Amino acid sequence: MSRRRIASVTRLALSRAALACAVVVAAACGASQQPQLKVLSVENSAVTHAGRAADMVLFVEVVNPAERPLELHRLQYRFEPSVHVAGVVPVHGEVLLSRTVDPGAAVVVEVPLPHDDSLPLDEELMLRGRLYATQDQLQRSFDVRARVAAQR
Repeated sequence: MSRRRIASVTRLALSRAALACAVVVAAACGASQQPQLKVLSVENSAVTHAGRAADMVLFVEVVNPAERPLELHRLQYRFEPSVHVAGVVPVHGEVLLSRTVDPGAAVVVEVPLPHDDSLPLDEELMLRGRLYATQDQLQRSFDVRARVAAQR
């Protein structure tokens, strides 16, 4: 093999290796660990939210798996059946938050579940939404979801 051919193959191999390293570094830097939600319990509530009585309140654990603090601002959410049911309209809401979750730590957030006759509480529900927070002085938002066991 000629010297020119060997140099060409070597440059190509180095270019591919550099590209692979750049992709790995970019993925590691861009990838952030999302907060995780878990429903701890569902209880009846006597507390009013947004001027109306909430029939139930969910105690939701928000875990920060990242290595940096996460300052929570609000949770926009909806409750809907975990399987599609015709004619069921999701229940929407928002909770304003002012909490800091340390790295690897968790906080508990109360999420009201207003009584709505169209929402089947005797079936498993999904809590889906968007959590708005600040991390590393950047405004961030995360898609979140958690299963809510049937209330019998």
